[in-house]
Amino acid sequence: MKQPSIHKREVDLVIISDVHLGTFGCHAKELLKYLRSIKPKTLILNGDIIDIWQFRKRYFPKSHLMVIRHLTGLIAKNTKVIYITGNHDELMRKFVKLPVGAP
Repeated sequence: MKQPSIHKREVDLVIISDVHLGTFGCHAKELLKYLRSIKPKTLILNGDIIDIWQFRKRYFPKSHLMVIRHLTGLIAKNTKVIYITGNHDELMRKFVKLPVGAP
């Protein structure tokens, strides 16, 4: 069954920080609900989006993965995404020159 189209609020700029995906205190479901309600032109991920420090605890529920899927979907739909690493996701700096999405 086809889902009804959901109107998304168009916004120029969204800044998100300190999500800490991979931790028990992360509010991934709430973030995903918000992300699904908007259509940003530019999204800035301002540090500590993925908490690499906590990966050894092997906690990464489906809702956290769904946030990452949604973010990559935004890139595929030509949303400009800028990822600024923080101290908890410093490992992502290895990918700083990796182009993702359309040129």
